[in-house]
Amino acid sequence: MAAHAPRLAHLFTPTFVRAINAQIVCPAHSQVVKPNELESALARPLHKAMYQPESSVAELAASLSFGIIRGHPFLDGNKRTAFFIANEYIRAHGIPGLADAGKVGEAYQDIHELVERHVRVAAGQLDADGLLIK
Repeated sequence: MAAHAPRLAHLFTPTFVRAINAQIVCPAHSQVVKPNELESALARPLHKAMYQPESSVAELAASLSFGIIRGHPFLDGNKRTAFFIANEYIRAHGIPGLADAGKVGEAYQDIHELVERHVRVAAGQLDADGLLIK
């Protein structure tokens, strides 16, 4: 699945992620405060796929999410944006996201744990691998 990372790098652009963040923080205004950190976060899955081609889709999505959370490119909504973008990254690989395939109830059982992991990454208590649910 790491073979799809170059194609997805063309889809998951700073413009796309800024638009998602704008929807997430609405009615407040979306503001990129660290554009280089946003580009760096979006490049993480591509780099991981190139240097660790055995990486799973979940690992690539976790590296993307980690980069957004720790890079803090937006003024507001970084964890929410990271969560949404990672889910969309997984779905772009053709794998059901958190609320797909009629499994909303099952997905919500894991969402609380996943949200807690995102908060712990922001606090510096977890690394990218810590985002993976095992």
